[in-house]
Amino acid sequence: MYQGLKFFLGVYVLLLTVPLAAQPAKDPDLVWYESFFQGKKAPVDKALAKQQAALKNAVSKNDKAAEAAVLKEIGMLHLTGTENREQAMDYFIRALAIEDSLALNSKQVFTYMAIARVFSDIGDYNKSEESLENALVINRTLRNTLVHVTILNQLGQVRAVQGEREAALRNYEEVLAFKDEINDPRTEAAALFNIAHLQTQEGNYDEALATHKRALALSRSVRDKAGEALSLNDIGELYRLMKNNDKALANHVASLEVRQALKDRKGIADSYNNIGALYYQQKNYARAVANLQLALDAAREVQDQSQTLKSYEYLSASFKELGDYKKAWEFKDQQQLLQEFMNNDKNEHQLLETQNRYEIEKKESQIGHLQTLRLQREKELRTQKKLQNFLFLLVGLTVVVAALVLYLYLVKRRSNKILEAAHATVNEQNLKLQELNATKDKFFSIISHDLKGPLNSLTSFSGLLLHHTDSLSKEEIQMLAKDLDKSVKNLFALLENLLEWSRSQTGNIEFKPEVFDLNAVVEENRALLKAQAQQKKITLNNAGEGAWMVRAHKNSINTVVRNLISNAIKFTGEGGQITTRLRRQNGRVIIAIADNGVGMSPEVMKKLFRIEAKHSTKGTADEKGTGLGLILCREFVEKNGGQIWVESEEGRGSVFSFSVPPEGAF
Repeated sequence: MYQGLKFFLGVYVLLLTVPLAAQPAKDPDLVWYESFFQGKKAPVDKALAKQQAALKNAVSKNDKAAEAAVLKEIGMLHLTGTENREQAMDYFIRALAIEDSLALNSKQVFTYMAIARVFSDIGDYNKSEESLENALVINRTLRNTLVHVTILNQLGQVRAVQGEREAALRNYEEVLAFKDEINDPRTEAAALFNIAHLQTQEGNYDEALATHKRALALSRSVRDKAGEALSLNDIGELYRLMKNNDKALANHVASLEVRQALKDRKGIADSYNNIGALYYQQKNYARAVANLQLALDAAREVQDQSQTLKSYEYLSASFKELGDYKKAWEFKDQQQLLQEFMNNDKNEHQLLETQNRYEIEKKESQIGHLQTLRLQREKELRTQKKLQNFLFLLVGLTVVVAALVLYLYLVKRRSNKILEAAHATVNEQNLKLQELNATKDKFFSIISHDLKGPLNSLTSFSGLLLHHTDSLSKEEIQMLAKDLDKSVKNLFALLENLLEWSRSQTGNIEFKPEVFDLNAVVEENRALLKAQAQQKKITLNNAGEGAWMVRAHKNSINTVVRNLISNAIKFTGEGGQITTRLRRQNGRVIIAIADNGVGMSPEVMKKLFRIEAKHSTKGTADEKGTGLGLILCREFVEKNGGQIWVESEEGRGSVFSFSVPPEGAF
């Protein structure tokens, strides 16, 4: 029973020295905290002197954050070095007060964990649990998973010592639940080790063995030699409890080899004692003595009284079995002396612990006061957050309402714009309808305007044939027949152009450009209107030479040229001249039809090309016009991508010009 108790207490102490995590981005405060429970430490006196100087410096600079850090450092030195827990608690409480006032939550977590250590050491496990619960609550707001599992491991250990195995098991299982998130085999191995410890206490040796082997495999996967040695040692103890001494011996020897490689003198003493105890149980007393003597040397070297006492006990028993009663009595005497010394030391320690507990309990009110202040501040923060959320909601609703009002305003404005656009479209359509009606009213009048010349020619030819057939020779009749055929064909072409114009007004004509000679079109119309010009003794001249190739809708351009020459004849007196010229300007072909007729005033020029102006003027021979010819010309020119304009001076004639895209256009 004694050996089993010593074994479990040893496991508990060793667990505190196993690193719980090894992430690359490990929390620096966690590294600092764990450093006090593992590895070799600097001399406490020197460390305390150094930190006292640092504390004085921080106070002189009024650096509260640095002051809290140094206070906590001194507290940890007293906790783990001088073991003056009253002093440790005093420094921790002072550090906690500053951290609380500065809202250094991440720092408070480790201060509460250190305070929990103090309470555990004096046997006040309820207060230890309470401190760790405080650390958990604060850390939840920080969402530091690695620190969270560290607290859970410490809390599980406190509960295990109290016999709260189910609660401890829940803590360790919660650690395992985070294994994928923290991705740290050492933390997982430590939790499995602690679970195996509980299973051993409950007598579930097979389950404990399987769990220990999982922990061992994880420790080996990350080359954690300290964890590996601890697992091998406990597996050996399990086999001893299961009465399998061979496997127990093999695992203790394996643990010893790892501890020797680590130069862990306390661990070496523990392994040699365990091996010696196994040989003693097997009645191999000589080997037992050899291993126990090695254990005693290692234990004395590191002043480990517990392992020294164990060595004395088994050496006395072994020498007794070997018949060497003198040595047996010597080791028994040393055992009793050491036991008496340890009991006295324990009594003094207990007395000191009682005094410490009394002093620490007096300081608990300070911790409670700080806890109350923290809870009040958290309550105030929650109230402020509710108010803040309410204000955010109010602002959000205001924004939504403002956005809705703006949206409705924009919708209304958009609707008004749509209505305005629709109104403008209706007005535009009305104007177009008026223009179409005006065009329709003038459409038929264009027939007399454009057909008058060709019909006059036909009348002349038919009169000659009707009244002078007998006096005309056969050759003259054939010439008249040719001229009559030409006039009929020209008249047909003119009617076709007029029909095309009517189709263009209804959108049924396609202005498909083609390449043609503009000078040839001028010549064709000059020949067509020659008879009309001769009636007023007007000379039609064409100054253009050669081919002037353009790209446009030929029939519509033909109509424009014919209309402009016909208009020039109309407003030129007897004996006048009309000249057609072609030139290139700004990448366009310009055709100009100039006359020396009556000309026009600026007021009259403003009315040209506009159907709504309804301007019509009689010619020099009292010819009657429709006023639609120039409107037709503007429309055809613009649909061919050109422009039309006039230059005129009253009494000196006019020049009508329009542009046509050249051959290479488009």
